[in-house]
Amino acid sequence: MYNIVALSQKVKHFRKQQNLTQLDLARLMKTSQSNISNLENGNNKFNIQKLSKIADILNVSLDDLLQDSLVSYQNKKDFSSFYDEQLNYITYHFNRNELLKTLSFLEDFIELNNTKEKKEDREY
Repeated sequence: MYNIVALSQKVKHFRKQQNLTQLDLARLMKTSQSNISNLENGNNKFNIQKLSKIADILNVSLDDLLQDSLVSYQNKKDFSSFYDEQLNYITYHFNRNELLKTLSFLEDFIELNNTKEKKEDREY
């Protein structure tokens, strides 16, 4: 099994990386643009033949397409699935500098919280 949202975002990411529109990909796949749109929005499921053809057209491996979606599914817990999807979204939509700024912010935030917790522990 796979996480349809993560896989859909991966296809969209690689399509854009190849400077292809949904219509371009649809023509190469011999399908409709609405079918590609539905795939990228998670409304249609992928089968292995479709995935293989998409991978070939986008010059990526099936592993490239499936890697994060399988990990997200295998590690899925009720409380973490939202965060897995958000993390996937961020890594595909932020550029390198935005990701570095975000990571720096999170590290500072964690350090601040740890300091605050230690201070509260000492007060008791």
